[in-house]
Amino acid sequence: MNESEKRRKNLLNQTRELYSERRSLPAVHPRYRSLHSKLYGGEEEQEEKFSVSTLSLRVFICLILFASFVLADYRGSTVANISSERIVQEIEYRIDIREMWNNL
Repeated sequence: MNESEKRRKNLLNQTRELYSERRSLPAVHPRYRSLHSKLYGGEEEQEEKFSVSTLSLRVFICLILFASFVLADYRGSTVANISSERIVQEIEYRIDIREMWNNL
């Protein structure tokens, strides 16, 4: 490689770094990294990388609750003195909003 090719390659690499969407933190002493992240927004990028959805956990809990309800209904058992019929009654109960506000 001659000098002009090296220079062209170096300029190409600099241009790629300039317009690249990948941003990295500059060399910051570990003691000041937290402060630098708060000032310049590096913390938001890290939160986006490590954000975890809890949808699967919530769906799993709902399925377990529904399965336990169906099992209690099938067996006719009660949990904490509450039967499946009572749960259905509470779900179907209609609340009168005006009466509730008057009681408050």
